[in-house]
Amino acid sequence: MLLKKSLLLLLVTSVFACQQQPDTVTLEPPTASVTTDYTVNSVRPAALPISPIISGYWLSSQYRRLVEQTRSPAEAFDYIPSGPSSIHIESFSSRVDSVEIGVTYGLHEGGSRILLLRPGQNDKTLSLRPQLGDEKETVVELSYEISAADTTLFFIQRNAKTNRIVDKIPYYRALKSSVKTDLQGGVERAINQLLITGQYQGTDSLGQPVNAYFLSDGKVKGLPFSQYTVQMDFTGPNPGDELIFDTYSKRQSSFGASFGRDTLRLYTIHHTVGVSPSETDTTDLFSRGRLRYQLVRVRKP
Repeated sequence: MLLKKSLLLLLVTSVFACQQQPDTVTLEPPTASVTTDYTVNSVRPAALPISPIISGYWLSSQYRRLVEQTRSPAEAFDYIPSGPSSIHIESFSSRVDSVEIGVTYGLHEGGSRILLLRPGQNDKTLSLRPQLGDEKETVVELSYEISAADTTLFFIQRNAKTNRIVDKIPYYRALKSSVKTDLQGGVERAINQLLITGQYQGTDSLGQPVNAYFLSDGKVKGLPFSQYTVQMDFTGPNPGDELIFDTYSKRQSSFGASFGRDTLRLYTIHHTVGVSPSETDTTDLFSRGRLRYQLVRVRKP
């Protein structure tokens, strides 16, 4: 009888003790806060493979093709695209959220865009941050295509509602990103290689022999100058195609230029103030004078 009472007392005590214990609470891990930044895990797999593909100095393919066909930067200038005429993208392999890229408009207005390192329409596309001046209700992207011959970069504008492509501008890679220069320097090298780079032989206006070498980086040897620049900006009064030597120095000299396939002719430029035909306002007028140098390319780079 005593044993039964002891067992009954023990059972009641155990039940009471269980009822007094607090409820068990399972702690959930903290929920990640919402942010507009893109984490390394969500960004780098999409952006990293693209960096070496699109890094470099890019020039409008249409402009470059017209310069090659006409041998005249002055004629090709009227066909520069409405979007960026050139783009510079530095390597962004170590970047996570975004990277600033350089752009020019009309080959003379410098600016920049922000390239967002997140997937765009597909794995070959990255979005650009909207900025003042963009067309209303459009989104802007950079994309690329790889062919057996080369890689082409595209500046794309889409209708934000329909996703339809409004404009698609192709670009030719003028230089790799490993070459250290600025955006203007990248464009100049591309045009130099297209029109003038190489070794030339010929004569000056006195009939003296000339052996000149034009390097793609703007250096010149064999002439009484050390640097040259092919004129590419034709926004104001200008003499047309022009080669400028030793720019911004006391020795600066400008010559009218004829860029043949293998023949380079440089002329004296005459400058007057007057009224051009079919115009009423006074302006600067230019004309070519005597032939100063006639050079024939004997070796390309």
